[in-house]
Amino acid sequence: MASEAFYNTYKNYLERYVCEGGTEGVLVEAYQDLTHSLDEKHVQAANILDIHTRALREVMGIRRDSDPVQWIYIDRATEFLAQILVVIDSFLLQLKDRIEHDPLTGLYNRLALYPLLNQLLREAQRKGKPLVVAMLDLDDFKVINDRFGHHAGDQVLIAAAGIIKKALRAADKVVRYGGEEFIIMLPDTSLNRSQIALERIRSQIAGQRLLPEMDVVVTASIGATEYSGRGTASVSDLIAQADRAMYKAKKEGKNMVACVEPESPGKQEE
Repeated sequence: MASEAFYNTYKNYLERYVCEGGTEGVLVEAYQDLTHSLDEKHVQAANILDIHTRALREVMGIRRDSDPVQWIYIDRATEFLAQILVVIDSFLLQLKDRIEHDPLTGLYNRLALYPLLNQLLREAQRKGKPLVVAMLDLDDFKVINDRFGHHAGDQVLIAAAGIIKKALRAADKVVRYGGEEFIIMLPDTSLNRSQIALERIRSQIAGQRLLPEMDVVVTASIGATEYSGRGTASVSDLIAQADRAMYKAKKEGKNMVACVEPESPGKQEE
């Protein structure tokens, strides 16, 4: 429920806007004051209509001159609400963007993974085109943290994220899955073709000095799997298959790309 302070502030600006002829100056002040009080701990956006209705009743109860005049006030009040909702929508979009992005690397985070991958999976099913899901894990990352400290580990993560993002197309997606793991999604790409991009990422990570001031080489193991575009598939299964492929790369010596063949459509599940 909205705080009484927020309600009183809203009602004050609503009354001023209604009674002063719908001036832009009142809206500007309202934007600043009302949005300043919106943060993750508040839920004003969820009950803003109730707040508006309650405030409007009080405002209209004060001024009952005649029916035509009341309609003018109601029109202005509705316009005020519409303008405030635009601001709140913008705030919520910014909040959603912050929640779904990793603050260290700027990549999508795990919260965004399932919505993103579900969307790409639906598009692949609709088009009948393949979708590759790959998991990348930085090799021996714990050693870097233990030897050089977590600040150096953060530098490596930022640099690796930059390499991955730069190597991908606009339609491709990359998510920091957790720790030193990243999930890469390549739509309209077969497993064979994906190895070109994935090998480029692997070689660039190994070939660049991610910690220029320190004598250390960072490598990555990458595992990939494919949804063919036919039949049904599970997001969780695709991630699990990519994870198995990544561990296959680890077992076979690290610093390599390994693939697992997709399950047949008959075996894939929703």
